[in-house]
Amino acid sequence: MARVLVCGTLAYDDIGVFDAPLDAGTRNVKLHRLDRGFGGCAMNIAYNLAGLGHRPVPFVYAGDDYAGEYARHVTRAGISESGIFRIGGTPSARGIVLTGSDGQQFTAFYPGPSGLDRWADDLDDLLAGSRCGGEAFEAAILAPDLPVKTSGCAARIRGPALRIWCPGQYAELLTEADLDTPLDWCNLLVVNRHEWRALARLADAAGIERRVGRVVVTDGAGPVEIRPDGLTVAVPEVPHPVDPTGCGDAFVAALAAVLLEGGSLARAVTAGAGLAGRCLNTRGAQAHAVDTAGLPGAEIRGKDNKTQ
Repeated sequence: MARVLVCGTLAYDDIGVFDAPLDAGTRNVKLHRLDRGFGGCAMNIAYNLAGLGHRPVPFVYAGDDYAGEYARHVTRAGISESGIFRIGGTPSARGIVLTGSDGQQFTAFYPGPSGLDRWADDLDDLLAGSRCGGEAFEAAILAPDLPVKTSGCAARIRGPALRIWCPGQYAELLTEADLDTPLDWCNLLVVNRHEWRALARLADAAGIERRVGRVVVTDGAGPVEIRPDGLTVAVPEVPHPVDPTGCGDAFVAALAAVLLEGGSLARAVTAGAGLAGRCLNTRGAQAHAVDTAGLPGAEIRGKDNKTQ
């Protein structure tokens, strides 16, 4: 199975739930549930890739609180620790996620140890194989992270045939200059509808598609769009959703896994929607069962709105 470099963050998630819709006017909520879980987008993607039989190597920074339960969880999940760099004297990153009764979320993120003073040297060591035996990466995924690190990683990672960028919550914080290196580097861009609009305000949407080749745009429970092909993939219904935290990361992992195994992008999106549904049925981003058996299919439609 493929060896995949996943650049981004490791975090603990504090996930709160309240009994009202989340809208622009929300200022004060009373939580009826609060859970702690393992998170960080790069680690969420790695968790799913490992469950699907691949060999993810997350490039992330962890604080003092990584040792113990998170480290044991990583070992149980079969995730390599060769790219997990520990920095003392600080806690790990923290995601504070509030989920309303309508399934909408507000996320506050504390980045923890960013490694801004050392990340380039650490990544170079990782790419050179000094920490993990010199074996090449077959794919690389840039998960959400500080723009300077995302651009720097894109400038240094050259070998993998499959290169995916997921700007995530940083999309609305990027400048036009921040787009150049990641867009020229990746051959698949994965965003949700809100993130796609944020990028399209900075650069022409058609121009982004030409530079990247393929763009996958998710829309929650709505169909997934593959641009510029004009294909849409229906998302299987999840009758009783539990928690949307980490669903996008599960989607990206299954998408990458199918592409690495030679599947089409449409089929990869179908698998991504299925695994995201499993994550939606479980509280937390790294608590659902991950395997290739029984992932639900989805309907694929072309530009003429006919089923493919």
